[in-house]
Amino acid sequence: MKFNKGDLIAVVNVQNKRETAIVVAIYNKGQFAYCYYVETGEYRLSYIKEVEFVIKENFDPDFPMDDFFNLDNYFYAATIDSYTYTPFFGFPIDFGSDYDSEDDE
Repeated sequence: MKFNKGDLIAVVNVQNKRETAIVVAIYNKGQFAYCYYVETGEYRLSYIKEVEFVIKENFDPDFPMDDFFNLDNYFYAATIDSYTYTPFFGFPIDFGSDYDSEDDE
């Protein structure tokens, strides 16, 4: 199935129900698309095999993309705090003066 950014498409979900979605972005040479689902108001990935047909071409080409893929430095700082400990090496990153501690006062 050939579809483009901004197309209104019919997608068959896992429960074999048809949903309508607006294509926001296309990835992997058209193998899957990041879509806004009209009925649920959610953004999800849709694979090419799930697309049943195109309802309307060029329905809304300027539809806004969700900030899901727009990751700033906060995401990386949170993962460093959560996942840098290893049982063999401890904390491999020296945080230095980036973090305030009560001992410095």
